Amino acid sequence: MAADFPFDVVAFDLDGTLADTAPDLTAALNHALGALGRPPVPAEDVRHMVGHGARALLQKGLAATGEMTEALVEQGFPIFIDHYLDHIADGTTIFPGLNAALDALAARGVKLAVCTNKAEKLARRCIDELGWADRFDALVGGDTLPVRKPDPSPLFEAIARCGGGRAAYVGDSITDTDTGRNANIPTVAVSFGFSDRPPEQLDATALIHHFDDLIPTLERLGQDEQWMRCPICGSAHFEGTGAKPRITCAGCGSNVRARLLWMMLEREGLLRPGLRVLHFAPEACFAGRFRELWGEGYDPVDFDPSLFPHVPGIRAMDLVRDAAALPSGHYDLIIHSHVMEHIPGNVTAVLYHLHRALKPEGKQICCIPIIRDGHSSEDLGPLDPADATARFGQDDHVRRFGGRDVQQTLGMIFRLPELYDLTKTFDEPTLIRNNIPRVVWQGWCPSSVLVLGKEDLLLRGA
Repeated sequence: MAADFPFDVVAFDLDGTLADTAPDLTAALNHALGALGRPPVPAEDVRHMVGHGARALLQKGLAATGEMTEALVEQGFPIFIDHYLDHIADGTTIFPGLNAALDALAARGVKLAVCTNKAEKLARRCIDELGWADRFDALVGGDTLPVRKPDPSPLFEAIARCGGGRAAYVGDSITDTDTGRNANIPTVAVSFGFSDRPPEQLDATALIHHFDDLIPTLERLGQDEQWMRCPICGSAHFEGTGAKPRITCAGCGSNVRARLLWMMLEREGLLRPGLRVLHFAPEACFAGRFRELWGEGYDPVDFDPSLFPHVPGIRAMDLVRDAAALPSGHYDLIIHSHVMEHIPGNVTAVLYHLHRALKPEGKQICCIPIIRDGHSSEDLGPLDPADATARFGQDDHVRRFGGRDVQQTLGMIFRLPELYDLTKTFDEPTLIRNNIPRVVWQGWCPSSVLVLGKEDLLLRGA
């Protein structure tokens, strides 16, 4: 998270947001129209035609001056582009207060991006001519991806190229506000751009009339956080420590993997009364809610119950000693998160017995920390705490699970996907709304949550 600022990335539209490009777009359009024997389009009309790329602008210009055919577009488009490239910043001006706002955002560690429907080549030339060659950390144009705004993918790409994190978008048109809405990202509209409707009708998260208002507006939006809520408790406020992003819910204390686990429980229809549930190392954000939901059917356990004073009724269970004694076909649901790395015994046997204890339709929903680019390793011998920390990340861990060999380890116990991909399970706006950072969406990582049914167990008796 940027220091003392609620957003890691702020992305901007280009035409009508960062700069008044209408004079040069008008000149290029009218040059092309003149070559085709058409009259010029007034500059004020051109301002409301901008926003969908150069080709669309030429199509609108042709339609405004007579018949529009694709043959005329094909003939006029290179004329338009050649003229525009040669005169791309002759009359273009930067909106007042913008450079000061960009300086202030950069000084706070915010990454800056451009997300525009202008072709990437044109956008980059324009930015360079305006003296911004090194100003922005990412640029995504209308032809960078197979889709363009208002599809949220270009905005997501711009944010990802900046390293990800919490983001806001600044634009001037309904295309921009629709893009922000589709991405579930707060969008600030500027009132001085090229919108074809009154700016109050853009349905933006906020509206500003001068760039002097941008940073105070973003700070206010960062405090409101109304676009982002914890799925467990509904809080809209998240906290971070130091340079860490704001991913801890201020309401219930949930972290990313806890929220993902809750989302999986909800998706599987398991947040309903009447279940028999075994829960290892119960998180504070869950214990009270689960007890209220499942009553006597909720069985919280841990190797050391004294570590969980917030969990009434928790009992001791040593998985190395007690897993084999679990009754078969007994539980509707078994939950554990970041437990398996602590087990000083055969983790394959433990996972097998947990699965054996499920009812035929039961589920094991768990988070086993997998190091994205690492290899698995284990040491059950006496370990010095410093050695354990150096090798496994914590002084009471005895193993690590590696993403590079996950199919040769956990994948030999359970049927796992070749690629862990949360976007196959949840849409991107849902992941953003629940404050699930993009870095955990695809690929194995310590926050990957598995939903394992009885049919997913690959170990079978003779």
